[in-house]
Amino acid sequence: MALIYTAISGFSGVVLTDVFQGILIFVAISYICTMAFHTVNLPENFAISIPGTSELQEWSLQEWSSIIPPMKIGLPGDYNIFNLFGGVISFYTFKVLLEGAAGSGDYSIQCYFAARSDREVGLLSLFWIFLLSFRYLLVTALAILGIDYGLKNQVIYDPELVLPTVIAAYIPVGVKGLLVACFIATGMSTFDSIINASAAYWVKDIYQAYIKLETSNQQLINQGRLASVLIVILGLLFSFNITNIDEIWGWLTLGLGSELFIPLVLRWYWWRFNDYGFAIGTGAGLVAVILTKAVILPYLNMPQFQEYILFLVPSVCSFLGCILGTLLTPATNLEVIDNFYRMTRHFGFWGVVRENLPTNVQAKIQSENRRDTIATFIAIPWQLVLFLMGMILTMKQWDSFGILLLVFYFVVYWIVFYLV
Repeated sequence: MALIYTAISGFSGVVLTDVFQGILIFVAISYICTMAFHTVNLPENFAISIPGTSELQEWSLQEWSSIIPPMKIGLPGDYNIFNLFGGVISFYTFKVLLEGAAGSGDYSIQCYFAARSDREVGLLSLFWIFLLSFRYLLVTALAILGIDYGLKNQVIYDPELVLPTVIAAYIPVGVKGLLVACFIATGMSTFDSIINASAAYWVKDIYQAYIKLETSNQQLINQGRLASVLIVILGLLFSFNITNIDEIWGWLTLGLGSELFIPLVLRWYWWRFNDYGFAIGTGAGLVAVILTKAVILPYLNMPQFQEYILFLVPSVCSFLGCILGTLLTPATNLEVIDNFYRMTRHFGFWGVVRENLPTNVQAKIQSENRRDTIATFIAIPWQLVLFLMGMILTMKQWDSFGILLLVFYFVVYWIVFYLV
């Protein structure tokens, strides 16, 4: 169904359906979170299952809901990769910062391209972060309801059964159907955006750029619809070999996404970087991902480091491919680079371009870059505290919530009086 309306309507259809589906998603989140808040009062100590095993792990509510994560935890089996929890957090912090420095490179980029001004881009980011905070509210509420079910009935050993068990046990008839529709809408709103963005890559970056330079709008639309269908078929073929959520995260999301991180970063911060470097770097990373999955990981047999290896090896290969591909090919025309820099005004290695600008323009760009850097160190804590506040509120940890509320107040104060 998502394929049909996306192929027929394109970007406009994705926008309209996302608005409607977003309302449905908000209904589901509100209902689940309200129920969890009014229904569940977790005891000071409880036992939860360890995924993939038949073991139970004792936790204290204070430890489980702490706003400062522990550096070490004790988990058996395949999940012992998370035992050095401080290292895990540092790794994902580095990964997310790298993604942030690269700018939006996934399907969400089409939303930013549709904005009419820098201010609209900023407001879109603000709105998006606010909406994302409800995701963590929902996950916390489902976890609390799952624990409550385990305390009153039987422990849920399979984490992928938490959601259907909670719906079956806590949601009354009638509302069940609405919530299922809401959760389906969650998947569809991401699915249709990915289809639309992927089809646009084919139409604009390959077909119109290299295959048929002179073409009508109707031909482009037909190509977009054909690409949409082929992309979905390709995705279905890939899905047959996936056995669990961990494979989707570790292999598809982390592995196959890592070859793009470095090229997406370098495009903003190095004036010499060109399209050859981007293509060669991406290709080198993609080959490294496949070899890492098929050869290196089975040879090393180190499952506790699997995600780190899947990220680091392709990223290093992608970086080397970017450098070699760029330096061994002709530089982009300086007029093009100059125009790009004047529009984006990025900091980084742009000295060759920046020195040709008037002094007052250079000063304005440096002032803007300085302001953006300071804003980053204010906005990231604001985002983290916003996410944590909803989670801690759902768990009724009032002392921690008061601390977060105080920090949130001071961060918002600096945003309003320094940045606005």
